[in-house]
Parts: sequence; structure tokens; C-alpha cells
Amino acid sequence: MAKSSYPSHGALVKPKRRPWYVYFFTMLISFCLITTGVVIYIWKVNPGGISASVIWNRANGTFHSKREFNMIIAGLDYANGGNRTDSLMVAHINVKDKFANLVSIPRDSRVEIAGHDRLDKINAAFSSGGPELTMDTVQQFLNVPIDYYIVFRIDGVKKVLEALGGIDIDVEKNMKYKDRSQGLYIDLRRGFQHLNADQAVGYSRFRHDAEGDFGRIRRQQQVLNALAKKATTSEVIITKLPRLLPLLIKKQLVETNLSLSDAYYLANLYDKQLSNNLKMIMLPGTPETIHGISYVIPDAKEIPYVVGGLLKGGFHPSHRLVKVLVMNGCGSPMIAQIYQQRLTYYGFDVIGTENARDFDHERSTVVVLKKNPFSESIAKLINADIEYALNPEAVQDMNVVIGKDKLNE
Repeated sequence: MAKSSYPSHGALVKPKRRPWYVYFFTMLISFCLITTGVVIYIWKVNPGGISASVIWNRANGTFHSKREFNMIIAGLDYANGGNRTDSLMVAHINVKDKFANLVSIPRDSRVEIAGHDRLDKINAAFSSGGPELTMDTVQQFLNVPIDYYIVFRIDGVKKVLEALGGIDIDVEKNMKYKDRSQGLYIDLRRGFQHLNADQAVGYSRFRHDAEGDFGRIRRQQQVLNALAKKATTSEVIITKLPRLLPLLIKKQLVETNLSLSDAYYLANLYDKQLSNNLKMIMLPGTPETIHGISYVIPDAKEIPYVVGGLLKGGFHPSHRLVKVLVMNGCGSPMIAQIYQQRLTYYGFDVIGTENARDFDHERSTVVVLKKNPFSESIAKLINADIEYALNPEAVQDMNVVIGKDKLNE
């Protein structure tokens, strides 16, 4: 079997110049449909009754020299007089190598509100202190810097969908739900199909099954991918974007502290390479009721791996070229699956899990079967020893044996 190849991280090819309206609106639709997928998954109530804030950085100015940056994306729910964030996402954009990671934070996550010395749902931060407190709370919660913000009115998204002519979606199951107070009428059948704007709204808002909000977020991520692909087709850019741009400006559906040159830059950044290297996950947590209030309790053991991999630069698309087999060497149930997921946050291709020959491994070990540039990185990531048992015929590049030293981690 031929050895895996590991491409170097080369320079970006400068894209061709486009008309000004394509630069501007491709940022708003093509790139912001990375963020507008969030706008889509903000749809819990009527589109006309919601504003969506995509909260990027506190400072103005361009970021042409940045290699990577983080942004917070939050949807504000003004239904019934409230102003809590209905949806919240942190996005990490790597400019140099053109990939993006998006981490959805469940709105009911129970965290400490920055500067308020209290535990509350993370969506309460906005009502207490606006976008600044939301940013501070997320930074404190995840221990990750936040760089930029944008504001996108949710009521513009339905018009975007209408202008784009809807999207193609593989509806996972029959969905039927009606709520006259919210103007919500969902009646979808399972299967791949074209959804118009109203149907896409319903699909994105559906949460009335066993998965609840977790399933809703997953479906909204599915819609995000469909929107991004549709918005970057040549037909859309040529025939639809020029007509939609004046509408968005007239209705003041988009606000941002980005300069026009920033908009140009982002418009050029979002292309097929970036759309193909878009990874989205939901921050792990467990639903729990405390004093009659429903919360999601974040998984404190998993958060450092999620943040380290997806938001602090540990992930890279080239990692998928490394094939890893995770082995249970201590006998603890599911421990191999836990480390399988943790390595996935960093982008490695974990081909499976299995038991080691025995459960007497005191220390975790990375057993290198094929020479590759990431063995030491994985060993350092999980604090493991390294052994070499080179076997060019092996399917995987290495075995990661989880020992007893990980029983309390």
C-alpha cells in the first residue's frame, strides 16, 4: 500500500476581480451564509419577529494581515418582549489555508455570566449587557478570544431564500406541526426535495421530536450547507444577487462594523475551497432540570478538546489524511469512543475503535505503524508515550492505545 502524502500549506491563489456588487453581496450572502446558516437556525419564531446579531469584534479596522480569527454569531429573540439570544455560534476562520470551524452553543447552556457572579443560561447575557457581555461571557466560558461581529436582520433571510429560489434538502423524516400564534405551518415528507422559502423556514425551525433543540441545530447546519452552495453558483451571482442587494440595503437588513475593503476581502475569501472545508459541531452537554428550569450542562471534560481543536488552531484539513485506530487498553467502557471523538475535533481520520489485546496498559501509547508528521502531535495532545512498530501494509498510520492513566480524564 502506498504511503500517505501530506501536502504543504501553500500560498493562496489570488482570485479574479469581480464587479463591486458581487464583492459586497457575496460577502453578505456567500460568506454570511456561513453566518446566515446561523440566521436560519435562529428561526424559532416568525421571521418578522426576530433580529439576528452576528457579533464579531469590538474594534473597527481591517484584518487583511490576519491568518485566522474568531467571531461570535448570535440570534436575538425579541418575541414576547424578550431579547435573549435564541442561537449562538462561535466561528473560527483560517484565512491562510481557507477553512472554517463553527461550534454551536446550546442556548440553554448553564454558564457563569461574566462580571455578574451568577450561573444562568448563556442566552441571558445579551439581555443583561448586550453584545459586549455576550462576548465577555463566551470568552470566559470557552477561554477563547473573539475578534469580529456583524448584524443581520432575520426577516431578510426569508427574502434571500425567495430570491435564491429555495434550496434542495434531503428531509430526514416526515414532519408535521402547526402553531397559529407563530405563523408556523410545517408539513414535509421524507426524502430529497426542493423546498421553497416557507418550507425551508419550517424545516429549520422544527424541534418537535425526541431530539428537540439538538435535532433543530443539526438540521439548521444542513440548511447552512445548502444555502452556501446555492449562493455561490454562477447562475445566482449573475442573475439574482444584483437584484437582491438593493433590497437588503433599502430594508437595512444588514449592519456591520466592517469596512468596504473588509467586505471585498471576505467576498474573495469565501469560495469552493472554504465551503468544502467547513466543519460544524454542537458543543457537547447534557439536558438537566434545576429548580424547575431546563438547562444544558456543558461537558467540562470535552470543552478543552473542542476549543483546542476547532477554535484555537489545533484542527487542520490535512489531518484527515492520517488514519488512526483507537484501542481500549484499560477496560473502561466507551473510553476508546471518547478519544475517538476528541481526535476528530482536531480533524484526524479515526477509522474505528477496538479492544487492545489486554487491559493492562498503565500508560497511553501512540504506536506508529507508518511514518507520518503527526505522531508526536497526537502523543502530545493526549499526553501519551510513542512506540514504533512500522508496518507499511497496515491500513492505519498509527494505533492510539488508551491506558489507565486516562481513567479520570
